[in-house]
Amino acid sequence: MVDVMPTIPPRPTDISKPFWDGCRDHRLLMQQCQDCRTVTFYPVYMCPSCASERLEWVELSGRGHVHSVTTVHRPSAPAFAPAVPYVLALIEVAEGPIMMSNIVGPDALSTQIGDEVAVVFEDVGEVTLPRFRRVGA
Repeated sequence: MVDVMPTIPPRPTDISKPFWDGCRDHRLLMQQCQDCRTVTFYPVYMCPSCASERLEWVELSGRGHVHSVTTVHRPSAPAFAPAVPYVLALIEVAEGPIMMSNIVGPDALSTQIGDEVAVVFEDVGEVTLPRFRRVGA
């Protein structure tokens, strides 16, 4: 495994730009509906729970747990080859949404479903990505 996981840089859109700006500032931001209080991810124009368009960006705790996990031994793209094996996981953040990310750190390959994790931010070239580390491992 490498110290910093390589990436194929994302292409922020108008709707996702606040998420990526937050990452650059080392803040995990997601949208919360001002009407039903649902926190949602991926960025959307309308609340998936109540169809309200009154969404605001809020900072999350950065904590969560592993919902699903796999160890990748064959990279999906050449850019990821130097990092194999690496851990890809679905993270259920404490505020509710599930997001895909990598588990990083010296014990990443020991990750299991249910493990508590905390966000860490990695600067990779011109982009900052939210990744997660196991808590208390």
